[in-house]
Amino acid sequence: MSGNQDPLKDWIVATWRDMFGDSGNARSQQLSENARPTHIGRFLPLSLIVIAAAAAAVCAPRLISVAAANTRATEVLTTLHGYRVALIAAAALLIAVDVLRHRSHRWSAMLESVVRQTTGNLPKKVAVPFPSGWWVLRRATITLPRGTVVRPKQFEELSRAIEAIAGTTATKEVKVRHEAHRDRIVIRRRTIEPDERSERHKALQSTLDATSIFTDPKVTVSARDEHGVETCYRISFERSMNAGSRGFQGKVEEALIANAGEHESGRHWTTDWHPADGFLIMRLVAPMPSRIDHPLELVDENLRHLPYATGEADRTFIWDISTRSNKPHCLIVGPTGGGKTSVIRTLLTEAARRGIPFVGVDPKMIELDGLEGYPGCGAIIYDPIRAAMLVRALHSEMMARNTYIHDMKIEGSQLPLMIAVLDEFFILSGKWQRLAKTGDDETRALLKELDPLNAWADLAVLARSAGIRLLLGVQRPDASLFGGASGNARDNFGTRISLGNLSQDGALMMWGDSTVGREVDTSVPGRGIAIGEDGSPADGQMWWTPNVDRHPNKWNQLSEGEKAIVDGLAPVEAPGFTCYSTELAEFIETERALAKRAREYGRAAEPIVIGTGDAATTSTVAASTTPSAELPDAPHAADDDFADVIPASAVEAGQTVLVDDDEGELVPVTVTAVDVTRDGKGEVTSTVLTVGAGRVKTRITFDATGVVVLPEADLVGAPA
Repeated sequence: MSGNQDPLKDWIVATWRDMFGDSGNARSQQLSENARPTHIGRFLPLSLIVIAAAAAAVCAPRLISVAAANTRATEVLTTLHGYRVALIAAAALLIAVDVLRHRSHRWSAMLESVVRQTTGNLPKKVAVPFPSGWWVLRRATITLPRGTVVRPKQFEELSRAIEAIAGTTATKEVKVRHEAHRDRIVIRRRTIEPDERSERHKALQSTLDATSIFTDPKVTVSARDEHGVETCYRISFERSMNAGSRGFQGKVEEALIANAGEHESGRHWTTDWHPADGFLIMRLVAPMPSRIDHPLELVDENLRHLPYATGEADRTFIWDISTRSNKPHCLIVGPTGGGKTSVIRTLLTEAARRGIPFVGVDPKMIELDGLEGYPGCGAIIYDPIRAAMLVRALHSEMMARNTYIHDMKIEGSQLPLMIAVLDEFFILSGKWQRLAKTGDDETRALLKELDPLNAWADLAVLARSAGIRLLLGVQRPDASLFGGASGNARDNFGTRISLGNLSQDGALMMWGDSTVGREVDTSVPGRGIAIGEDGSPADGQMWWTPNVDRHPNKWNQLSEGEKAIVDGLAPVEAPGFTCYSTELAEFIETERALAKRAREYGRAAEPIVIGTGDAATTSTVAASTTPSAELPDAPHAADDDFADVIPASAVEAGQTVLVDDDEGELVPVTVTAVDVTRDGKGEVTSTVLTVGAGRVKTRITFDATGVVVLPEADLVGAPA
């Protein structure tokens, strides 16, 4: 039979059970404990006896009249009545204590229940210090059974539950910490520190928190300027495999810089990564300069370091030509007008002022001619046959130096350094290949004997230990620069500079990354990409070095400031040219003699103006040019004035190129198809160009080093 429920009675029973526990028999108590295991005992109030004594003391007069016959009871009641005030105060105090004890008991029960429900483990002990707080929990320690494992997801649920029941105020927050080594969970309430971070600091932290790129990232301020403005941040994170990837680093850097925004100082943000240590530095650097004249003071005191450019934060780029350098040879890629010649002049004038001689090849006859006769310059060669002889002489010099090192039992670093420059390498290579096919018998035999391409390939691989440094200038990068004997150009030429914008393939060839060097600001002369000291490519502003030619036609075109630069860079004493082979020594002496003879007699005819003046004047001008044209023993003139040359593998269908006809003349043809064959490593082994239209088509085969002549300059990478 069911009776009507009494809400008041139910509330009183529930409150009683909550405060003092069930009052049933032992059997029902045991069943209750088995159904709900707990280590939290019953709550036993301390104030009940004192409350009863205080009530008896207050009601003593009435009780004495009732128990007047009992003398002993009357004496006790009289005594209690005399202490009624003290008893009332003690009762009130104990009631307050019991109320606080009961609240602590409630906190203990709730925490035990939360731990049991979220982790499935029954705590051994829940210690809530007295007093615990009424509406909020101040602190607590939950002791777990030894070896208890709390998984991350369980701990996350436990933390959220504890934070929910413990209560959070505007100035206080609850923190839950799992001390696994001590098998306990510690709960602490702490004051919420006012957020004094800047908006930029908050933006960086919130950006990292909102993504999963890092685990537990933390942003801290590392430096401020004199006005208290933040200029450097340290971002720590847990180490991972992604942190070492340059692609990953680039994306993170881009996101951080975008969220940091432009700095009020006008400086730019950059990042320095330390993935092995689990942090990166984000700092302000000075903006990239738009022009830098070649400094007259030695920027780097190391005489084996040739500085040539400045980057952000006044970062200096150098070509390390020391024996210990892992980047001994230099490759410069740049279109016509991109500043390649100025960079070469910068490097060579820096070398001369540091006591390092050089020798160069300039097949276009207009790029390096100003360096002819400069202190430290052995010779500048313009003729392709003489250039082939120089390359073979350099090869002999390398072998002689290696023999000297072997016989004298010395280190290669003890030999004097020298630099060999080959500008416009593809034009030179094209002239060699054409002369090998269309030259006279003597020329073809000589080129076959000299074999300059393979000799240059050997130099690229072996010249480092002999103290010979190579400086190569090309308009576009290509893996077939030196043929298969030298391997990839990036492996042998560790110092690399690119001016202008590269194609996707060119960027991959130069930097190993198809995205680097494709968005250079070509509106700024001398802007490019260069290898930094850490081996990674970075933006740089190349130093401007004027033409050092002191011929009046060149010298008078310079401003007073540019003349001061040339005068300041000139070394007081010309570097000596030490040769270990008779081939190189004889070649340089012969080339200097030929150059001197050419300067004395002249080799360029004066222009003939048609249509002005009388016939006598025109005839006189023409006659005056005859001795120059018939000058005996003059240097071998170039057979062709090539506008430009590119590797055969770089030709595209629909492009117009120049090829030799039956009479050895260059005629323009349109390429209809290009078939490039590559080996297992992806290197070019041969290229077949199909020219002609209709049924009459011709297939022209080129080897790995084959090049084709263009009717006009190659515009790849040139400023728009």
